[in-house]
Amino acid sequence: MPEHRFELIGGEPVLDFVNTVHDWTAAEPRDYVPTFSDALRFGEAAGVLTPAEVRRIGALAPGTELRRLRELRTRLERILRAVQSDRSPTPEDLEQLADDAADAARAARLRAEKGRLKRVIDADAAGVATVRLRLVEGMVTLLTSERLSRVSRCPSCGWFFVDTTKNRSRRWCSMAMCGSAVKARNYYWRTKKRREKKIAR
Repeated sequence: MPEHRFELIGGEPVLDFVNTVHDWTAAEPRDYVPTFSDALRFGEAAGVLTPAEVRRIGALAPGTELRRLRELRTRLERILRAVQSDRSPTPEDLEQLADDAADAARAARLRAEKGRLKRVIDADAAGVATVRLRLVEGMVTLLTSERLSRVSRCPSCGWFFVDTTKNRSRRWCSMAMCGSAVKARNYYWRTKKRREKKIAR
């Protein structure tokens, strides 16, 4: 069976991570990272991990890290859904995210790059938790930035994305996926109604 190709439409790795579940409202949502190896593949595809880090981390025993990644993903979806509904995330979710951020801070290092200091989650310090802690850092940065106001949710599949259009007119996760499908359905029902009206005359 061919490996799943991740659709990186979110504009932020952490949004693309939440989008690795297909249709959160379904009775049995499809999970695109069913194994820890898939989580590492996602990390590389989204630019969270380098190929060398994937090889190093892939050689380690993952332990309970896949479960922790899934728990984080569910928590982030709840937080984003609350923000999208103009509600405050639950204190429990925010407290847990703060705990996650504290874990990330312990693995963070400052590096000089092109004359500037950059804070990074060190893979040697974080080990198998590297993907999770880097995503936590990304989520905290997003939640505390003006960019959060541009986060939208596709009305068809529920995936999150950053709307970078000037007038904030982007509606779909992508035209290739939901936009075209919804337009096709709408066209079908419009033409069907027109045909029914002609027959009724």
